[in-house]
Amino acid sequence: MGTCASCGTEFAPLPSRARYCSNACRQRAYRQRSAGTSTVVAELPRYDDAFVGRETELAELLSLLREHRLLTLVGPAGVGKTRLAVELARRTRKIEVRSVELGRLSRPDQVVQAFAEAVGVYQHAGVALRTTLLAELGNRRILLLVDNCEHLVEECCDVVDALLSRCPNVQVLATSREALRAVGEAVYPVHGMDSDAVRLFVERAGVQGDQDAIAAVCARLDGLPLAVELAAEVSRSVPLSELGDRLDQRLDLLSDAGDQTRHRSLRAAVAWSHDLLTKYEKELFRRLALLPGGFGLDIAGVVQGGPVIGLLTALQAKSLVVRENDGRFRMLESVRLYAEERLREHDEWGVTAERIVEWLCGLGEPGVASSILAPEQVKALHQEYDNAVYAFAHLVAPHDERRLMLATMVLRVCFDRGYFAEAGAVLMQVLDQTPADARYRILALEYASLLAGHEGRHDEAVKFASEAVETAQAGGQQEIMCRLYRTLAGAYDGMADVPNTAWALRQSIEYGVRNGNEVSVAVSRQNLGWCLLNTGSVDEAGALIEDSLPVLKAHARADIVAIAVHTWGCIALEQGDLAAAGARFADGVRMSAHVPRAALESVEGRAVVAVLSGRHELGVRLLVACEQMRTTWVVSAQPWWRRKVDAALDVAREALSRAAFTRAVSAGRAMDVRHAVETALDKEIVRPAVLSDRQRMVVELVAQGMTNVQVAAKLGISHRTVESHVHNVKTALNLSTRAQLVAWAQQN
Repeated sequence: MGTCASCGTEFAPLPSRARYCSNACRQRAYRQRSAGTSTVVAELPRYDDAFVGRETELAELLSLLREHRLLTLVGPAGVGKTRLAVELARRTRKIEVRSVELGRLSRPDQVVQAFAEAVGVYQHAGVALRTTLLAELGNRRILLLVDNCEHLVEECCDVVDALLSRCPNVQVLATSREALRAVGEAVYPVHGMDSDAVRLFVERAGVQGDQDAIAAVCARLDGLPLAVELAAEVSRSVPLSELGDRLDQRLDLLSDAGDQTRHRSLRAAVAWSHDLLTKYEKELFRRLALLPGGFGLDIAGVVQGGPVIGLLTALQAKSLVVRENDGRFRMLESVRLYAEERLREHDEWGVTAERIVEWLCGLGEPGVASSILAPEQVKALHQEYDNAVYAFAHLVAPHDERRLMLATMVLRVCFDRGYFAEAGAVLMQVLDQTPADARYRILALEYASLLAGHEGRHDEAVKFASEAVETAQAGGQQEIMCRLYRTLAGAYDGMADVPNTAWALRQSIEYGVRNGNEVSVAVSRQNLGWCLLNTGSVDEAGALIEDSLPVLKAHARADIVAIAVHTWGCIALEQGDLAAAGARFADGVRMSAHVPRAALESVEGRAVVAVLSGRHELGVRLLVACEQMRTTWVVSAQPWWRRKVDAALDVAREALSRAAFTRAVSAGRAMDVRHAVETALDKEIVRPAVLSDRQRMVVELVAQGMTNVQVAAKLGISHRTVESHVHNVKTALNLSTRAQLVAWAQQN
């Protein structure tokens, strides 16, 4: 079929009249050419609805258009490139703007003709149309909006290069799903809309509706204007709540029943890009559909079964995958759903799913075979979290024991991120469904213990951890015994069973030393040091931390090192060395500032030091801010540390007036995490402790040998008030006994 160059009717052309459907059309075109006009002059498209949002993009594009003669808007199907380009062209101050529509073309030789028709140039007998076009535009000041170049990139680039080199007053604004790669081209990536997507939905739907529900729909549609507009149309007949639930079938749902062109059907829009791919690009495209959490080169190579760098580069260039700031790739959800349709169509779903599940289980394998995960292994688990969730829900059968590994991987990341109730429930369900000899059962039991301990089910935590230890011992899995005994120690610690906690940690250290697990041994030594510190064995705790810190700093994750540094700071507190404690807590804050949850206790440590150094208001602000963080993140303080924090607050409350204390509390509640971290690093926190006048009077009388009752009678206050003063002074000065208080008074 051909298209008549005069009337636009489709027809089956004969050799003698290839461009026109009839003699009448051919003669009409001849008369128009003789009059000096072409059959078509393309003005900018007109739209019946309003342009919404994109003000920031338009400002940036107007600036680029002033600097570059060729500007190409690049983005995926449905992202709104054409509408944005038309709006941009309308806002320019060019004398003349013409639109060159390439989407309807199917042959390379039609490109020059499309440019010529758009600007009103006709072909002269015996002269190539391209030559006539260049001559005609040689002195015209004109902006050409060249739309939908992706399927004729090479030919379009050739014409544009010629125009820009021969016609100094011609400027080109192009839209394409991949760059033209022309000389001097400026490429502007167009992304989905953010908050403007809600405005677009409301404008197209014609009603306000539930803003939160609309925002949720727009987010699931990646803010793609085409998808948002189609969803807005559907919302007139489908309730918003139901619409959100049906978005997994969006390719069927979001289409204009009266117009199935690629501009009014989400499936057709993606299909247009897909059909331009090569055979191997299509293979990789559909196999990536089962990775909704994004992917790197490693897993992409696994699903493809071969090298993928060139193929991924091509898919990215064609806007079918996008590259994130961390170097990973992902598909927009609408594109991914289309790719999944193609995967099932080619009967490759099962094979691809199996490859992904095997690769994910291999990623979690170090948890089965080693005593501690390296930082890069933990990072990989975080990166693949969404893929593990998807694989667990969709890619493995209900009784496949690999669900144990996937559930454990999910829960491991949830612990770090602070949300795990749902993942924990899933893990317990899978534990009940899998046999006792399942390969990944030990790992699942360990995480079941951690979950139970966190939720306060300490008896269950001990039960699960003990079963994990017994199962590993029976199977001769010596390499992980160091870690499993450490988990058991944590379960005993939750029950406040200090003897068994210390015993389990010593067992952990013994197994770790025997098996050469240096880093894991260092972690267990730190935990034992904390346990001993809580029971008053400060010197032994200090020796353990001194042994473990160098190893942890060299090999462990920042959050683990921060825990050990906090313990090191607490030891200095117990030894009465405020300067050392302050410096150690500051190190802990600095090394984990990018992970606020890990920095929390070190920030509290700096607050305690501030109070004991006389900076009472600053200390209260930080302690109150940290208490808010604990509430938000559902992170409770260990009892020993809770007592230290409460004692510091008591000291500050005693030293400050009621108004000053209330002011500090209000300021602390207004602090965000970033402000708290910055404040904790204030260099002036550590300074000699300052006692109030009343506290100093009490100390002087105690130093004279008076009892608390005698001091109370002397000052005319109650016995309990004197006890409180003595306790708070000892806390402020880091003194343990009355004799130390007397010695301090005699020296000061």
